[in-house]
Amino acid sequence: MLWEYLGHVVNQWHGEVVIMGDFNEFRCKSDRFGSHFNVQGADVFNSFIVNAGLEEVPIRGSAFTWCHKSATKMSKLDRFLVSNNLLNICPHISAITLERYLSDHRPILLRETIHDYGPVPFRFFHHWLELDGFYTFVSDTWRNAPADMSNGMRNMTGKLKFLKSKIRKWIKDNRCNRKVAFDKLKEELRLVDEAIDKGVGTEEVVNKRVEVLNSLRYIDQMHAMDLAQKAKIKWSIEGDENSSFFHGMLNKKRNQSNIRGIMVDGVWKDQPNDVKREFLNHFQERFDKPVERRVTIDMSYPRSISGEQRDELEREVTIEEIKTAVWNCGTDKSPGPDGFTFDFYRQFWSTIDKDVYAAVNHFFINGDIPAGCNSSFIALIPKVPDANLVKDFRPISLIGSIYKIIAKILTNRLINVLGDIVSEVQSAFVAGRQMLDGPFILNEVLHWCSKKKQKSLIFKVDFEKAYDSVRWDFLDDVLKKFGFGNKWCNWIQCCLKSSRGSILVNGSPTDEFQFYKGLKQGDPLSPFLFILIMESLHLSFQRVVDVGLFKGINLNHSLCLSHMFYADDAIFMGQWSDGNITTLIHVLECFFHASGLKINLSKSKIMGVNVEGSYVNQPAVKLGCQVLTSPFIYLGTESG
Repeated sequence: MLWEYLGHVVNQWHGEVVIMGDFNEFRCKSDRFGSHFNVQGADVFNSFIVNAGLEEVPIRGSAFTWCHKSATKMSKLDRFLVSNNLLNICPHISAITLERYLSDHRPILLRETIHDYGPVPFRFFHHWLELDGFYTFVSDTWRNAPADMSNGMRNMTGKLKFLKSKIRKWIKDNRCNRKVAFDKLKEELRLVDEAIDKGVGTEEVVNKRVEVLNSLRYIDQMHAMDLAQKAKIKWSIEGDENSSFFHGMLNKKRNQSNIRGIMVDGVWKDQPNDVKREFLNHFQERFDKPVERRVTIDMSYPRSISGEQRDELEREVTIEEIKTAVWNCGTDKSPGPDGFTFDFYRQFWSTIDKDVYAAVNHFFINGDIPAGCNSSFIALIPKVPDANLVKDFRPISLIGSIYKIIAKILTNRLINVLGDIVSEVQSAFVAGRQMLDGPFILNEVLHWCSKKKQKSLIFKVDFEKAYDSVRWDFLDDVLKKFGFGNKWCNWIQCCLKSSRGSILVNGSPTDEFQFYKGLKQGDPLSPFLFILIMESLHLSFQRVVDVGLFKGINLNHSLCLSHMFYADDAIFMGQWSDGNITTLIHVLECFFHASGLKINLSKSKIMGVNVEGSYVNQPAVKLGCQVLTSPFIYLGTESG
């Protein structure tokens, strides 16, 4: 009744709406701690918000607004709900929790604050290609740019930097000229309409009006295209070329994605310099030098690449191969520090192709990426609805265009040999293998175990920051064990050791820092290098299975299943026994010490099939992991 009444009141109101207070209801499971979550109540509450055309203003500061006096139960009960259009009109509004003192509720404050996080990097916009004279301007500027003939890669990055500065000025002047022209055209339209109203609208005057309107539409279209790309909305989907619509969507997007501040040791920090410093310190530590490796995995790798494949991997690069890599990259992906998208490369390929070839060829001949040529931006993607802590953000690397071409070429070559060296237990990123293979097999195994009354163990492993933790020396060992040549290994190490990054906080980058470990999420090479790391885990574990230290699930005399991988999603399965659990943990610990990866036991889950719950709880408590209950989600599919 309450939600129906509020919905009726909102729909009758003709202005903007702000509803605030203690709603005594929850939207998602993370809104509660220490108490039961009512799914049905949350669905009804969320439906009311959507049907009333409301949006929740993200609350910064404390994650919970109510706390029981015993501190064993906490909830997010208080919130601001505002009409959709208000976020478009006021893109800088936000909410923050205050100290609660003697009350069990924290007050919440709605405010509008504007913080300057610093200059925003250059970015190439597709609609510039539609501007009169732009193509000629870029081509002429590129040909007249200063050249560095001693180093093809420095020459390319230097020309991009030179072009970037010239484009900034040209676009600024064009925008000013466009505004002047727009005002002049509006005045001309007023005079023409005035003449028509007086009855002196000759054919010449009417034609003049059509010309003026077309010119105004063209300028308005350019403005709309600018806003559309910034808001990342496609006209073909939205069906609206109104620039005010895109402007509103852009404001709303910025409002929802902006980082208002960070909680550090219970203190809310929202000053730009403090926020950027916290992110920089966190990621510097995250990618800092690993401790000296004390554990190695010494084993034979039964599958390795052939001499012919090695030669193919290390051959000279061709202009056709470079062009294929460029055309394989998405044209509208977010650019790296150089600011140029691959639509720019495609449009001006005939002008820049020789410089691009010289830059890429420098890497393949010398195995060298000069300082500053492999920089990346780290974009922060929230992992939870109200991200208030540094750890609540997932880093995605936006890498520079030249390095991305190199990485794409290496990836295209590596793909051709992966199928021969990666075992069937891995179903990620290998041609002919599907993501759903794992869930299908797992369901069949669970069904078989239930049918045969087989007491079985299922252990779902969660890797902690898997890509970020990979040791480069371990990766180098793995590549050599698979038979990759010295030139290829040096290329890979060069790509890794030349990596530098800066964090984008509200569009503005922090200072750069050096990477010393990890694989960048967003680098085309990373997924394929990671599955080679996981292949070494497969080989380690398979040896243990082969000598009988871990007993898998024997479906028949010739088929025994013990583990399946999809990138960093790993499932281990076997007969239920204390020995199996001990062996599994020991193998994982050895692998993690060698590779740098870590297991997050608090998020890992153990399950016993045809095993009493008390027997499952004992190892779960001992390991510090959770109990996996059926049905459960594996790779987005329900299993069990």
